[in-house]
Amino acid sequence: MSHFLFTAGTLRERSSLDSATLQLGHGMWGCCTALIRDNLAAYLGPDSCGLVYVLKVGICAEFRILSSVCAFQDMDDLLQDELRTEARFGFLRVAVTRRWAMSPQDSHAMLQEVLNIPDQAELSRRLSLGMHRLTEGEYRTMVERLGAGHSMS
Repeated sequence: MSHFLFTAGTLRERSSLDSATLQLGHGMWGCCTALIRDNLAAYLGPDSCGLVYVLKVGICAEFRILSSVCAFQDMDDLLQDELRTEARFGFLRVAVTRRWAMSPQDSHAMLQEVLNIPDQAELSRRLSLGMHRLTEGEYRTMVERLGAGHSMS
């Protein structure tokens, strides 16, 4: 079983938090690179979930993945125009299950420990790729820690 940590990056036209909020509000998550699309197509399972990491905010949401990777052209014309940067290589249909408020510092510390990446620069490099595949154990550990006092749902 694969789960995923998605990073909402800063875009020219909006902040990373605005991008994440916009995507989650429309019940979708975009594939901003071909590598993300291809890795999702290869590793996505019927019960896969995602966590959303927002730059300068931290881990802020969890969602169930409801579809395989959909083509950009399958999106509504208005959304295509609005989310062309986030979803230019396709998108997933998602349903938000929980939201959290966790500081970026606490998020980084948890990610370094759970993913066993002690080097801050290496963690930042991996987050900048836009997606990190998580094992079932890594995912469960993160959700358990996030649920301890950080839930907003």
